[in-house]
Amino acid sequence: MNARILCCILNYCEHAGAKAWADRLSPHFDTLILDSGSQPPCPHPLAVHLDNIYYAGLMNEACRRGREGGYGWVMVVTSDLVISDKNAALLAETMAKIAHSTNVGLYQPSTAWKGRSLPQSRCHWTGRMRCTNFQEGWFHLVRLDLLEQVCPIDLSLNRLGWGIDLALSHYARVNQLLVLVDDRIRVVHPGGSGYNKEEALRQMRAWHATLPGYTSPRHFRPLKAPVAYEE
Repeated sequence: MNARILCCILNYCEHAGAKAWADRLSPHFDTLILDSGSQPPCPHPLAVHLDNIYYAGLMNEACRRGREGGYGWVMVVTSDLVISDKNAALLAETMAKIAHSTNVGLYQPSTAWKGRSLPQSRCHWTGRMRCTNFQEGWFHLVRLDLLEQVCPIDLSLNRLGWGIDLALSHYARVNQLLVLVDDRIRVVHPGGSGYNKEEALRQMRAWHATLPGYTSPRHFRPLKAPVAYEE
């Protein structure tokens, strides 16, 4: 398994958050800030300045750069996500270990009980990584070969990018790969996306309808197994 990780910070006008993530990740992994049409542009030296391509376009760009760079994993994080230095250090250590796993498709930290997230993302205080049926899109550490089953996303159908997390989780289940949430590491996901909810849902459903065999992972119990690592 190729254990190289490319970290992509998805940014739109949250330059302080993008800088904080870049400064924490770049000592450990190859790291980029994918800056989607921010005005003014993100000034960080790791920033790649793009047109406003929205979340789906940023996911396509992260996948493309992961593939062309020969990485085995891509990490994506939205720049508004908040993490402490202590949690960031444990996150970097855990990501490096997960990259040597053979049966994990998706990994993410849990959220503190404030901000906006769904129940399966909240910290359950288990003190371990636990298996879930799907993740939310504010953070993924995802195998590149899994990400490539979803990307490139048809931007004419789903530019806003809702439901990419569900699609990734669907293909993880199909490929018998674990979807993990880590209760040892907590982040805060602020509320609000700035998108029109009805339009985002419409685009998501239109795009999901084009995915062969797609079934929402919400309808399935989590695949549960110990994490397996390379020998």
